[in-house]
Amino acid sequence: MNATVPVEVDPIELFGAPAPLRDTSRDRADRLRPAPAPAPKPKKSPVLGAIVAVCVILGIFAAQLALSILVSQGAYESRALEIEERDLGRVERVLSQNLDKLASPQNLVENAAALGMVQNVAPATMRLSDGAIQGDLNSVTREASPNLVPNAQLENLPVVDAKGLLTSRNAQAAPIVDAAAAVAWQGKLPAPETH
Repeated sequence: MNATVPVEVDPIELFGAPAPLRDTSRDRADRLRPAPAPAPKPKKSPVLGAIVAVCVILGIFAAQLALSILVSQGAYESRALEIEERDLGRVERVLSQNLDKLASPQNLVENAAALGMVQNVAPATMRLSDGAIQGDLNSVTREASPNLVPNAQLENLPVVDAKGLLTSRNAQAAPIVDAAAAVAWQGKLPAPETH
């Protein structure tokens, strides 16, 4: 039998030669050195900071004042428009009442009489189904009768004359009843019967 002889192997041959040891104290000295001194910063004056702060505060106050002025001016304009709207509403109501007075039948009758219009006593009509005329076309006319019931609201309104001009109303047309001269009621007021 063959005997094998153990062979010694040098670890240097196997893994290679170890690196030579370095002096670590020297490497540290090369790597660690003091940082260069920072460049000196210019010194800021505290007065400059105070001036900037005061300017910012004054700017805020000025902006607040400007906004307050604008808001109050808008409130004044809004109030003025509300007053104008109220006044225009009143004028509209007065004009509407005057229009109702002018459109009243009593006013129209007096204006028609002042213009010389006449009233047809027996008007003729035409039947649309066959075109027949009912009544006399030459019927009798008369002047428009004056108002039997006076209207105190028409007292100050003018009437139109035959020339188309506005003239004052005839004061002799009808007497206006004075409310103060009315007879006082005596006894109990009548009441409707209810069930």
